[in-house]
Amino acid sequence: MGRIIGIDAGGTKTQALVMDEQQNVLFESVAGHGNPSVSFQQAMDHLTLVLNDCLQEGKADAIVIGMAGLQSGPLEERVKNALSPLSPSPMWIISDAELAFDSAIGEGDGILTIAGTGSISHGRNGTMTGVTGGWGHLLGDEGSAYSIAIQACQIITTEFDQHVPLSPLSQAVMKKIGAVDGKGLKGFIYTSDKGEIASLSQIVDACAQDGDASSRMILQKAGASLGMQTVQLARNLSLASLRVAIKGSVLEASKEVQTSFKQVVAEAYPDAAFHLSPVSPALGAVTTYTRMRRNH
Repeated sequence: MGRIIGIDAGGTKTQALVMDEQQNVLFESVAGHGNPSVSFQQAMDHLTLVLNDCLQEGKADAIVIGMAGLQSGPLEERVKNALSPLSPSPMWIISDAELAFDSAIGEGDGILTIAGTGSISHGRNGTMTGVTGGWGHLLGDEGSAYSIAIQACQIITTEFDQHVPLSPLSQAVMKKIGAVDGKGLKGFIYTSDKGEIASLSQIVDACAQDGDASSRMILQKAGASLGMQTVQLARNLSLASLRVAIKGSVLEASKEVQTSFKQVVAEAYPDAAFHLSPVSPALGAVTTYTRMRRNH
């Protein structure tokens, strides 16, 4: 029975699973973020931790790592050089979106759209694959938790500049971060990591559920951006019909975002089929390994 280590190295946490070729999970290890574009050394420390944990359970036939931020420069070779001394097993490093696609859709055609700390769409049509989004928080990531949080904070800056009372959303955000003025807001934004900032999107969602108009507008805009990103990828790949898998804390948890997302996609593809993908992206390592072994 083969043993595969699948690692989902995301922007907030790193999850590693030891599996057999039927995707039965034999062992799990979890650590902090695995995005090398945020902090290469921290990401390698977290990956080393979970990989060593898994290797203590026995030799692996293959290691598949799906990594956030992999497109941010020439990182793949650096990561492989850092991790390959830990094990002689074949190691494949792919994007976290591709690994998640393999867990959600498998060998089929369609698109996986992820909106968590960041956002990206990954799709396949036969031998064609493609990506839209995934530009990172400085260039894009529209529809992500980080983007939603920043938009909420920008409302606060506007209200401070205009010397108007803080809106209910702004009050809720300021209370959450323990700030009482603009200095406190800046202090939080410029000293916190992406995950801490992105967590403020939960405040936006809670305010939207309470009927706050500004919060609902931010979330509807996020869903529409993710929808347009998905439609663009479907067109890029010449998909005649559309199967869409949905993943990530924003798209899974926010009804407002998910509804807006589905509306935009359905306008372009009325017969689009949507499904949530609650399984761990790391499970996709079995599908990835099978495909890589077949192609090599």
